[in-house]
This record gives sequence, C-alpha cells and structure tokens, in this order.
Amino acid sequence: MSEVLQNLNENLKRQVTLYEELHVLEREKQTALIKNDLQEIEQITARQEPLMLGASHLEKERLLWAEHIGRDLGKVPEDLTLAELAEHFPVLEKVRLDLDQVVGQLQEIHEINTQLLQQAMRVVDFTVGMLTHQEKNTYQNPSVKENEGTRKLHLLDRRA
Repeated sequence: MSEVLQNLNENLKRQVTLYEELHVLEREKQTALIKNDLQEIEQITARQEPLMLGASHLEKERLLWAEHIGRDLGKVPEDLTLAELAEHFPVLEKVRLDLDQVVGQLQEIHEINTQLLQQAMRVVDFTVGMLTHQEKNTYQNPSVKENEGTRKLHLLDRRA
C-alpha cells in the first residue's frame, strides 16, 4: 500500500473514532435533554466543541490525501467519493463501511436531539406567552375559532 493511501486510511480511521466519540456525547445530550438538565447539556456541548474542531482538521487533511490520489485518477478531491476510492483501493472498504455506519447513527441521534430542542423551545414560547399576556396563542387549534367574547386565560393576572 502506498504511503498516501496508508495516510488516507489512517485519517479515515481517526475520523471514525472521533465520530464514535461524538455519537456517545449526542446520546448523553439526549438523556440530558429529556431530563431538562441545562447544566449537563452545556457541559456536553463544551466537550463536543474540540471534537468538532478535530473533525474539521481531519477533513482538511483527508482532502490533501485525496488530492494526491485524485491526481493519479484524474479527479479533483471534492469529486472523489469514498465509495469510488474503495472501488479503486479495496483496502479502504472496511473503513468506508465503518464511517458510513457511524455517520448514519450520528445523523439519526442528532435529528432526534434537534426535535427535542424544538419541542422544548415550543414549551418555552408557550410559557412566555402565558406569562407576558401575548394575544396570540402558539398552540391554538386552527379548527377552533375564538369567539369575540371569549376571554383568554393567563397564568398571571395583572388586575389588582
């Protein structure tokens, strides 16, 4: 195996390890989101930041190795997919499969966490609306029309 190909393979293995660590942290974040533990969410996010920077660094490095290989194949690194590289260099097939799997898992849990955050934001918006007497209720059923004489219920009544 050429040195460039070996370096690319090692880079991809490090990416798999890094994304596995991010996946573990996303699972921890999901638990913290469900518990509504803001301090834990903040700590996990702080632990994710250096991993994200590391992922960016590894991706830049991967592009350099892919550029070397791309010259031999007559392609620019941005157009050279890992699946295509694995076709030309079967030694990359295992790391390609590992990377596909971990990135897929990471995307799934990230989507769930995004939905949990959006749901929490809707609850906050609703609560703030109740506390500040907003005229528009975010959670009003669109099929139910409000009568002119209907009075809105507010959590805090300013009448004294």
